[in-house]
Amino acid sequence: MSGELRPGATLPNSTDLARQLSVARPAMREAIKLLAGKGLLESTPRRGTVVRPRQAWNCLDEDVLSWQLRDTPNAAFMRDLYELRRIVEPEAAACAAIRATSTTLSDIENALHVMEIADPASSASIKADVAFHLSILVASGNPFLTSFAPAIQASLTMAFKFQRSACPGPDHFVPGHRLIVDAIRRGDTDAARSTVRTLLAKAESDAMTSLRSKEGVA
Repeated sequence: MSGELRPGATLPNSTDLARQLSVARPAMREAIKLLAGKGLLESTPRRGTVVRPRQAWNCLDEDVLSWQLRDTPNAAFMRDLYELRRIVEPEAAACAAIRATSTTLSDIENALHVMEIADPASSASIKADVAFHLSILVASGNPFLTSFAPAIQASLTMAFKFQRSACPGPDHFVPGHRLIVDAIRRGDTDAARSTVRTLLAKAESDAMTSLRSKEGVA
């Protein structure tokens, strides 16, 4: 993840690596198998275990995301995250405006209610914000869109912490969420799509401002 092992680098054999890391050989073999399954490593009889390039990684895997998020993400990672969100979430909201059931709409409304009453800096508020966006994916009624939920959840939890530190007041982010709920409730696909796009543009600006502040960039 840090880039210390470059793509194409060959790892020591599992026995030597287990000795270096003071772990049992079976555990090391399982770890290599796990990382290979996530696209980080590739094992072949001729070359041994080789580090794969980032474009080969399963970037939507929850573990791969969480490992990348342990340190402060860079601007490129944040930009890629919001690009994904702009591709997925506005259309999910448009679908939800057509297909939301009373149950899925209630889930979205309940998440908004928690955001309205909770301390914006609290974990409850951040969890509610994540639940709001994931509930819209579910309300879209499209299982392929819903499959983005685990990856988006890990990413949003990180991103919201940045956004809240930049602009923590509820008046900064709650009204935008309320407009999305109103559009979905009245079945207005165009408004649902556009209000999500507006919210994402504002959220990305907040996150990048906070990130630059943490990096000491004016």
